[in-house]
Amino acid sequence: MDDKVEAVPFIAQEDSPKKKQNRGPNLLLGLACGLVLLDLGTRWIGSHPDILPKWHAQHKDCDLPSTPLAEVREPGVVDYTLTLSQAWRNPDGAWWRPMFVGNSETPFETIHAQEGDIVKIHMFNELQLPWAIHWLGLDSGSETWNDGSAGVTTYPLLPRANRTAVFNTTGQWGLKRCLDHVSVPSVEGNYGTMWIRPSPNRERPYSVISDDKQDVQDMLEAEARPHPVTVYNYQHRQAAGLIAQLQAEGHDPYCFQSVLINGKGRVHCKPPQLDKLDGKALDTYGCVPQASGAVGYGECKPSNGDYEEIIHTDNRRWILLQFTNTGFEHVWRISIDNHKMWVVANDGGFVQPQEVDVLHLIDADTIHVMVRLDQPAQDYAIRFYSYSKMQSIQGFAYLRYPHRRMGQTIGEPMPQPKLEDGPVNLDGTVKKGFVLEEVDKLAPFTPNKPDQKADLTLRLKATGAPDPVNPFVTNCSLNGAPWQLFREFMEPVALHLKKQSSEPEPIIRNLPLGSVVDIILENDLPVDLPFYKHNNPTFKIGSGQGKYPYESVAEGLKKSDTKKSFNLENPTYGYMHELPAGGWLALRWKINKPAATMFTVYKVRYFIQGMQVALLEGDDAPWPELPKEQRELPHVDFPIPPSRGIFD
Repeated sequence: MDDKVEAVPFIAQEDSPKKKQNRGPNLLLGLACGLVLLDLGTRWIGSHPDILPKWHAQHKDCDLPSTPLAEVREPGVVDYTLTLSQAWRNPDGAWWRPMFVGNSETPFETIHAQEGDIVKIHMFNELQLPWAIHWLGLDSGSETWNDGSAGVTTYPLLPRANRTAVFNTTGQWGLKRCLDHVSVPSVEGNYGTMWIRPSPNRERPYSVISDDKQDVQDMLEAEARPHPVTVYNYQHRQAAGLIAQLQAEGHDPYCFQSVLINGKGRVHCKPPQLDKLDGKALDTYGCVPQASGAVGYGECKPSNGDYEEIIHTDNRRWILLQFTNTGFEHVWRISIDNHKMWVVANDGGFVQPQEVDVLHLIDADTIHVMVRLDQPAQDYAIRFYSYSKMQSIQGFAYLRYPHRRMGQTIGEPMPQPKLEDGPVNLDGTVKKGFVLEEVDKLAPFTPNKPDQKADLTLRLKATGAPDPVNPFVTNCSLNGAPWQLFREFMEPVALHLKKQSSEPEPIIRNLPLGSVVDIILENDLPVDLPFYKHNNPTFKIGSGQGKYPYESVAEGLKKSDTKKSFNLENPTYGYMHELPAGGWLALRWKINKPAATMFTVYKVRYFIQGMQVALLEGDDAPWPELPKEQRELPHVDFPIPPSRGIFD
């Protein structure tokens, strides 16, 4: 594990000067011979596909040769330096504004690793505010001080400070994504991804998609060169102004100006053929009116920014696309013109493959899809349509086969695809005859059955109560006590597990090591809410409409009215799960190590207004000792504000 993985630059050596010669005839002859040999060789290889190199991996019912396509190195150490700063950016071609950038980029450059690597991220804060990076979907084990959850596992990183987070990727893989876990920089460009390629010993589901050995080999090659696609709803105004208007006028920040795909996009105003959404009139940005009457933006003006990503097929037969929702608001319905998609993994690992026309991507979720590249050579729109009762907004990218593009002036922006084409309507619903991804049927590919009985049941409620001081602020909570923003700056809970306040706290204790825990979560709000548990995936064992009428899952399994709502045989397994509007959700996991974690909503207005709770898992067992540099990380001490307001 001590081997360093470093990029070695190639340095071209300058040839020594030689006498100028007339090489024209020789070059032409050599070129002609080369083309003939290339043609003969291609024909011969095409008739002998068994000689093509193969990359060995585990496959069910598919015995592939073991000649490696590329050498699979031993796990090592991956070092990455991340400097957070601020810069002026105009990602959609309509508005310049300061944004948070990592190494001068937003989104941050993708970090590449292989399952089993030790990843060390050396972080430097060049901002004027505290900052902490949390990686969604990465299990930190008991060393949750690397987790980046300010106020729970670590202090935030002060301006001009630095620290290193270390992650052991043994037993985990996939596209991970990061966000700030102090306040709201993540809605202003602070996000990025990490691709951990699965071990060659991990069983893949590709042979379920096709029993053709060449197809499976092509899918392995696609896995070696995946295309991460970040989907980010973007606002022209800065978060500080939006939060101030929320407190002063009750402005709800659900209206966005554009969709950024891998950091680029274009402002598209409300489509003329759509007048209402869920029975409500729309403004020029496609947003429903603010309940408070507050006005956040003027009239929409379309822009001609770059469409990104232009994803090149490079004459391949399959491609792996990794869609991740890095926004904090909208669910996306995603499709590719004239192409079907095979869902092969979620953020919990490989799943039973599902062939679909349209993906359903909730906040913070990641979906890996294989796409067969067998269409005529041209550009095909990748469509991102919001599925929301608050706004209709669209974004686009392109899947490009090699071809000569005709009829477009060089330098002119690419034309917008026709909105009515594709399998999704402008309100996000799917047209008749097309297949929508069934998220609840994405069972793990390798059988992974949850424990059949729970030792503990946590009854939580996603709810909100009017602030006693400010009528425009809602105190959101899960256990009745909001997680106020000031808690991110205080002494981390993990430093003193036994320290308790006489006031209600958004902290759940007494979760014994080895116990199987159920969370039964009810929703008091009329909106679907995505929820995420830090540090390890959970099983979604049930969900339904209305209030959950029983005390436990075990009791509900005995009742005819709720028994059909549960799945304890092959449930979805992952980090992100959606709580239905006005409904309930049941999650299950086993505590297998002492760790300070969190259970949080992933929608910005509920997140910043307190809908989070800390979990002290295994707090009856010996707690791992925090390293000295973590205990002594520079920080600011201050008392809890007397009023304990959300924004105090």
